[in-house]
Amino acid sequence: MGTECSRRGSLALTLNIVAFTCALSAVTTSFWCEGTRKVVKPFCTGPVTTRQSYCIRFNSSNINDSRLVQYIWESGEEKFLMRKFHTGIFFSCEQAADMNGFNCRDFKDIAPDHEKGVLWLCITAECLYLILLFTGGVLMWLELCPCLSVMNKLKLNAFAAMFTALSGNTSVPGNDVHSHIYF
Repeated sequence: MGTECSRRGSLALTLNIVAFTCALSAVTTSFWCEGTRKVVKPFCTGPVTTRQSYCIRFNSSNINDSRLVQYIWESGEEKFLMRKFHTGIFFSCEQAADMNGFNCRDFKDIAPDHEKGVLWLCITAECLYLILLFTGGVLMWLELCPCLSVMNKLKLNAFAAMFTALSGNTSVPGNDVHSHIYF
């Protein structure tokens, strides 16, 4: 009976460590969501050096003159670029206009002012989740100590279960800040 309880405790601790590691890597990475999005090509500036497929060239050399009518020859899908992006809780990165490298922005600069409170609530909930999951793991680890009595192990088991269950309830209901991608 004692080895079976020890095996169950070790399995629970292993799963807790895996969950904590995955949660910690999810919070620290900027790859929660990645993909491509369609954006309109910017207007070309500067001299023509090579065929620039990432911008729209005007038919006139005087771009700054607002009195001139500019004709754009691209139509349909040629007017758009497919830019790659990846985003996380702290950073959001989008492929640069010239398709070389990524431009990353901090989370405080991305979210509109009216949604920053929800963003901070989400960050607080994620930190609380990590703290509760870590505390449950420490209590599970202490439960495996052979120097404790059976009653103390049961108490630790109950507290570990409580902290682990509470960690699962820290998600913010109705939180749609991660479904918006701000660029």
